[in-house]
Amino acid sequence: MRAAALHAPAGRSAQGARGRQLTGALRGFWYGHLRRIGCCAACQGLHARECKPAHAPPAASTTRSESTVPERSSSAARQGRGTARTDEPPSTAQGGPTRKRPRRERSDLLETRILEAAVEEFAEHGFAGARIERVSAAAGTVDRMLYYYYGNKERLYQAVLAKIYEDMIDAQRAFVTPDDPVEGMRQLVLHSWDHYRSHPHLVRLLMNENLLRGKHIRQSPQVERTTLPLVQTVATLLESGQAQGVFRRDVSSEHVLMTIMSLGFFYVSNQYTCATWIGADLMSRPRRTAWGEHICDVVLTMLAQRDTPVRAPAASKARRKPAAPKR
Repeated sequence: MRAAALHAPAGRSAQGARGRQLTGALRGFWYGHLRRIGCCAACQGLHARECKPAHAPPAASTTRSESTVPERSSSAARQGRGTARTDEPPSTAQGGPTRKRPRRERSDLLETRILEAAVEEFAEHGFAGARIERVSAAAGTVDRMLYYYYGNKERLYQAVLAKIYEDMIDAQRAFVTPDDPVEGMRQLVLHSWDHYRSHPHLVRLLMNENLLRGKHIRQSPQVERTTLPLVQTVATLLESGQAQGVFRRDVSSEHVLMTIMSLGFFYVSNQYTCATWIGADLMSRPRRTAWGEHICDVVLTMLAQRDTPVRAPAASKARRKPAAPKR
């Protein structure tokens, strides 16, 4: 009896230790499963303590001491699970709790970082030379999150093309001023030129896509939806000026848009070769300003009313009838 009483605490202690080991193993499987499936951005690169509010395991989690959670996170870090990156704001007081951003906001921040890193990668190396691992490293995340958001490299590239067009178009809508279409067109031209100048990666990306003969941009409905407002903005200004009698009616919005884009694109894309034979820095402030004014003069002179047209517009030319066959 006495021997049994002496061994009873040891038996219960061993049973409790086995129970704790089983609970720890189940918890490790649970967190490992969440990391493998990439359930959300909150689970990537975060410690188990930070993931716990969003993905708390079943009731068994209440029996585990909080002091063991950081040890699990440190072990995961040693196994190459990724560097912790939480995008959390600093605590409001020394030693106080940290207020965490909502999960949707953290996800949006991560997606923004991925897109910005992808823009630089594709602009520098092109579609064929770009590497997913470099994009994820620059974004501070892991490769599986890129596949989680975009599926594959081609869809990520299409999202980059849509982003560069969207960035250019967003500010252009402010220049649609029906009351003064001439000034509106002038501001649109200057903005477009300034955007090309300040976003050299836009020029490199479009050059690379043209080398691929527009393969990816044709396959992306997102790019088509993004570029449509660009044509509509020019068409609205042109129609307003034509209705007021200040713009010619024999000019198409496509010609106006192509003139604006080509004069800005060519200057930036050929600045190095042109600077060689011109013998000057084409991107110096005086030359940039002068070129922007030159584009405005070209576009507004082209749109100005004329007493007699220089030539008949191509759309209104009568088609020549084929000669009747000789009998």
